[in-house]
Amino acid sequence: MMRVAGIVASVLLLGGCLGGLSESQQQDKQQWLDWRADNDQHARDPHKSFLNIRDAKYLAVGESTWLQSQQSPEEIRWRDKMVGLDFGLTHSGDHAEIVWNHSSHTLNPGGELALSERLSVTVGELYQGGMRAFIRDNQHPKVASFDGYDFFPYNPDAKVDANFTAATPEAVMFQTVQGLKNRFYRIGQVSFKWQGTQVSMPAYHSEAEPPYQSLMLFFKDQTNGEQTYGGGRELYVEVPQGLDKPFALDFNYSGNFYCARSTFWNCPILRDPTLTVAITAGETYEKHQ
Repeated sequence: MMRVAGIVASVLLLGGCLGGLSESQQQDKQQWLDWRADNDQHARDPHKSFLNIRDAKYLAVGESTWLQSQQSPEEIRWRDKMVGLDFGLTHSGDHAEIVWNHSSHTLNPGGELALSERLSVTVGELYQGGMRAFIRDNQHPKVASFDGYDFFPYNPDAKVDANFTAATPEAVMFQTVQGLKNRFYRIGQVSFKWQGTQVSMPAYHSEAEPPYQSLMLFFKDQTNGEQTYGGGRELYVEVPQGLDKPFALDFNYSGNFYCARSTFWNCPILRDPTLTVAITAGETYEKHQ
């Protein structure tokens, strides 16, 4: 038995060598696998998952919405009129004012108010003083059935050297799928080679003024609508060393917008030109009901 085990181990080691990954690439792949596991775990968290939303309302300051707290998870929804409803929420600037069965509550962004053992309300901040109000269900079937994000196989060649060309920061107003607007600053261009083709795409940041230690890339490519989400993908890049020198872009970490799996999120509608190449790395997409 020891002899057989030794042969099997040798074959496995040989298979690893034949895989063609250098030691540093193997380390990169393991970090990617760990990152995937962390994201899967977060999506499976019944209380924090982005999939546990039963309904969403996006409010400007002074606007209100209502619900009936005794409704079932399948039926509960935000309503525009308070008639016959026992729970009201008003966006009051830096917090939400709630009246529930004649009792008053204050809910700050990031806070949560339990309606029952299963349902709760959370609020979050949006651009230009907006507020989102979610009805969350910690037993949502989408969370229970989530079996992990789908990805292209790890591709060491998807980690490319990139250069940044700065531009005068330009405020760009993105229309969102919820009919709202979100502002990012286009701060320059990122250029790199993908399978021999020179590629350039806009780089965004949430702030106009440098120094920049991170970039946000929103993009469509030739995989969108077939292998990846049609609405586009995103890649968050940390550049703690700054942007004066070449840096790594690893498209293995690119992901679909949350709207690929949940209609309640406020995802941007992309207007930049679609890339002429197929970025066959990162998260893939199959339509989820």
